[in-house]
Order: sequence, then C-alpha cells, then structure tokens
Amino acid sequence: MKNDKGFALAIIISLLPLFLGGFLLAFATAGFIAHDLSLKHICREEGLRTQKKVVPLLKKLLSLNPLARRLKEREVRAQKNLAKAQATGLPNVIAAAAAELALAKLRRLELDIKQKQLIQESNRLLRTNHLLTQRKLSSSARGLSSAFLEIQNVRIDGTAPRLAVRPEQMEIAPAYHPQPEFAQAQALAHEWHYQTKVLPPFSHFLSGVFQFRKSCSVTLTEENFQWVAKIIKGRSSLKSVW
Repeated sequence: MKNDKGFALAIIISLLPLFLGGFLLAFATAGFIAHDLSLKHICREEGLRTQKKVVPLLKKLLSLNPLARRLKEREVRAQKNLAKAQATGLPNVIAAAAAELALAKLRRLELDIKQKQLIQESNRLLRTNHLLTQRKLSSSARGLSSAFLEIQNVRIDGTAPRLAVRPEQMEIAPAYHPQPEFAQAQALAHEWHYQTKVLPPFSHFLSGVFQFRKSCSVTLTEENFQWVAKIIKGRSSLKSVW
C-alpha cells in the first residue's frame, strides 16, 4: 500500500507542472481575451462617436448641391447676358450686366468657402479622433503589464482618413458626391500589434513570447437614405482581424 501511495504521489508531483502550466495558460488566455475586448471597445466607441459627429457635416455638404448647380447656371446666364450687353455698346447696359456677373461670382465664392469649411471641420474631427484613439490604445496596451505578464513592442498603425467626397467638377463651389468605395475611404481604422511574455517564476510553467495583431474599423454607410456609423471589417491587412 505504501508503494502504491508513493507511486501515486510521484505521478501527481510529476504532473503538477503540467497542471500548473494548463492553469496558467487558461488564466493567460482569459486575460488576453479581456484585454483584447478592452482595446476593441476603445477603438469602436471612439470611432462611432466621431463618425456620428461627421454625419451632420456630410449631410449639410451634400444638401448644398442643388444650390451649387443653381449658382453655376446663374453665372453662365450672367456671362451670356454680358456678352449681349457688350454687343449693344451701351455703357449702362454693360455696367448692369457686369454687376450681375460679379454678384453671381461672389455668391459662388461664398458657397465655396462654406463647403470647404464643412470639409475642413470634418477632416479636423477625423484627424483629432484618430490621434486620440491611437494614444488611448497605446496607453491601454502598455497598461496591460502586470506581475504575471509583460507587454512588449506595442505598435499602433493606421492613417487618419479625410472626408470621402469628391467634387463633380474642378471649379469654384462644385457639387460634391461620396467617393467610390466610400465606406473604406471614410473609415477610421486602427491596427495594433504587441507581444506578451510570462514573467518569472510563472515562466517556468508557461514560457515563450506571444504575438497579437488586432484591428477595428468604423465608417459611415447610407441606409434607407440616412447616414449611420457602422463597424466594418478593414481592408488589406486589416481584413484578417476583426
């Protein structure tokens, strides 16, 4: 019986590192999942909040398209009227036609300034949020280090987007339209990389360096004639992670 007990104890002792390793692996996996969800939450919440702020600016810009076309037509008519007035040779008629053309050009210039302000404000929001989110992700990722884990080589990738619209023609106060593949071009996308290493004495049971590469992407999409912020899959290298 003593031999049997000793044999059983020897088996338990020999398997103890395996049990501890399995426990630490499960503990580490749960921690990694929690950390990953925390980083994704930061990225998605910041992206959704900012894209929602861009919506009214985008809607306002697109709503100005009818006015842009009317003002262009007005300028074209004024140019034709000036040409006709010049043909009469009458100073008063020419002056009145020239004044009308100058006013038409002024109205288009005023609209052009308003359109550019909407675009610039949208770009400012996207740029500011992208930088802020990068800082939050970097800080949060580095803050994951503990007495058990060490976070190494944190890298946050991604470029701030610009409002994904394009002019109908290259002119003063043009009509604007969403770019082709608008959702991808408009996306606030981030990709983060980091490594984790189990610290001693726990590394005796679970050694090695574990690499993580994750991302999130938030954009605007048009659904039922409304612009809504939406989480999407990213493009290129970002497609492989969600």
